[in-house]
Amino acid sequence: MFKKLNREGAENVFRTIENKEGATITTGLPVSLVNTSTDGVRAVISNGAADHPGFIGVAVEDIANNDFGLVQTSGFVNSILLSHVGSSITINVNDPLVPSPSGFFSSAPTYANSGFTWLQASNLPASLVVSAASYASGLIKGM
Repeated sequence: MFKKLNREGAENVFRTIENKEGATITTGLPVSLVNTSTDGVRAVISNGAADHPGFIGVAVEDIANNDFGLVQTSGFVNSILLSHVGSSITINVNDPLVPSPSGFFSSAPTYANSGFTWLQASNLPASLVVSAASYASGLIKGM
């Protein structure tokens, strides 16, 4: 599903997935296709290293287990879950946001240095210090 062409902001692209996580995928969580699925529809929360290569976008609504819902794959996202990864981190505008076991954060060299920088923080003050899980907005680069 494509949002109509506009000149005021990024184009937004969405796709429908079937949640096979075994739990609800909540708004703002990273989503990956199931790596053993060949249908391109079954998806899980991207919360493990094996999930990250299948990353397709961010859930834009709560998706109950075994139900279908929307994931945004490109464009501006209002709600991205940020993780403090057990300590306090600072996120700056344009920092890459990459999956972690508890959401997105900006300081994961394993994926950030391997080209896994499909999300960028935006609409933040000069920087955001995250010492607990919180939300921000960001831009998903088209894949």
